[in-house]
Amino acid sequence: MKKNNFLFNLYKILAIILTMTTYSCATYHSKSIQYQTQIQNGLFNEASESVEANKFLKKKRNKLLYYLEKGKVSHLKGDYKISNELFNKADFFIEDYQKNIGNEILGIITNPEKKPYRGEDFEKVAIHYYKSLNYIFLNQLDEALVEAKRINLQLQKINEKYPEGKKNRYTSDAFALNLQGLLYEATGNINDAFISYRNSIDLYLLNKGSYFGVPIPEQLKKDLLKTAHQLGFTNEKERYSKLLEYNYVHENNKFGEAIVFWENGLVPYKDQTFYSFTVLPGQESGLLNINNEQLGLNLQVPIANNGNSKNSFSDIDIFNVSFPKYVYRKPFNTEAKVILDSVSYPLHLVQDYNDIAFKTLKDRTLREIGEIALRLAVKKVSEYTVKNKNENLGTVLGIFNALTERSDTRNWQTLPSTILYARFPLKKGENKVQIIIDNQETSEEFIFEGSGNIKFLNYATPKSAQL
Repeated sequence: MKKNNFLFNLYKILAIILTMTTYSCATYHSKSIQYQTQIQNGLFNEASESVEANKFLKKKRNKLLYYLEKGKVSHLKGDYKISNELFNKADFFIEDYQKNIGNEILGIITNPEKKPYRGEDFEKVAIHYYKSLNYIFLNQLDEALVEAKRINLQLQKINEKYPEGKKNRYTSDAFALNLQGLLYEATGNINDAFISYRNSIDLYLLNKGSYFGVPIPEQLKKDLLKTAHQLGFTNEKERYSKLLEYNYVHENNKFGEAIVFWENGLVPYKDQTFYSFTVLPGQESGLLNINNEQLGLNLQVPIANNGNSKNSFSDIDIFNVSFPKYVYRKPFNTEAKVILDSVSYPLHLVQDYNDIAFKTLKDRTLREIGEIALRLAVKKVSEYTVKNKNENLGTVLGIFNALTERSDTRNWQTLPSTILYARFPLKKGENKVQIIIDNQETSEEFIFEGSGNIKFLNYATPKSAQL
């Protein structure tokens, strides 16, 4: 009879463990489906209202996430001033963040999502990209340049906080340096534009011609050699022509140029992977290794067992460890081109948030492996302490600990998957420019005035093949 009771209790426990898979659905991604669907369908006003009504984003610990999501939706709506106000609040929150000790402790003993969200490093950097774009469209180019320069300053500041041997690979941003160059050119500062382009090129060359999944853009090569030519830097021009294997032919674009950024798809969303297992009565004490190949880490878990074979409820030991992971979202659109006067201009990849997200998560998790181990240790110590006084109650606590184990699944989910750009000359007066997506499946026309200046446009197609 005792054996049957034991089996009955065991089946109940295993049923509970199986229901843990439903917990993985209760992620931030699942709580943001409504406005993400609206964004993918181009319903930006409705998405803004949905963000505002989202109860999860209204929690105090998710304040930064609210600023990021609402700021991006405001940008998509064309409310550039409001967008910058929100991003300024996000920026201030990051700078002024003070740890809430109660939430920090709660995050250690239950799950990290109970702590205030502080943002991934690349998200903190992306704030300045959007603030820069917003200032461009508000015709405040000097302020836009300040934000572009803050990108790499922010990265340097972030990495200074990490100990040696645990730094990010994402220590600089080639796209940010490129953007600086474009803005320096737009403000007439050719010398600083050349330096920014050169710094961007050098970062690519330092990384064997590719930086976070992005090869050196052909347009960047052209811009570096163009500014070297304009400044009369003959030696630099010849040197980089050879290094880049690029033969530059000078063009005099006296009526100005247009620069089009194409933001495609949506960044990967954060989910979690569970490692659940049950130690049955009679198994010996020892160490259990948990390997996570995606994150490149190994966690050793001590197993304490009295080695008897009573087959009692209290002798069951349950472990559940959660690791964060990103889920790739394939963009619905695959290619685009810009058409002006029957001339086609290709768009060059300049930023890949997919690559950045996956690699920086691995770097961060390796830094925080101690916190994951501590969270598991605190739970098991509390369980064993209670078991010494009441065996069955200790086992129940073990089940509770396993059920409350979670990773932090919050991330800025309205960032694009990739950013591409094209640069092309304008003729005098009105220029009707057509952006064609996937061989005329989607097309849209924009008007640029050729007046001798550099014009900017940010075009977004956030639709993904899956939510």
